[in-house]
Amino acid sequence: MEPKFWIDYPQEHIEGEMYKYRCSYCKIETTAINGLIENHEEDCTFRIEQEKTYRQTISQKSHIDVNQIRGADETD
Repeated sequence: MEPKFWIDYPQEHIEGEMYKYRCSYCKIETTAINGLIENHEEDCTFRIEQEKTYRQTISQKSHIDVNQIRGADETD
């Protein structure tokens, strides 16, 4: 099962802001990401690696094609 929230990504403090942080890879603010993997940039290293790991886990646990799970229109 895919996690509902992805909060284990590396974050960095936004300079000049008291309580604002962002993803260290794609630089999107944590409040904009809101725990959702799809709110990271499409080319974000964290997002790419997590989606890759998730797909590998699913394909190892099942013989179902990953495209059937995610939708055939969603490809790498």
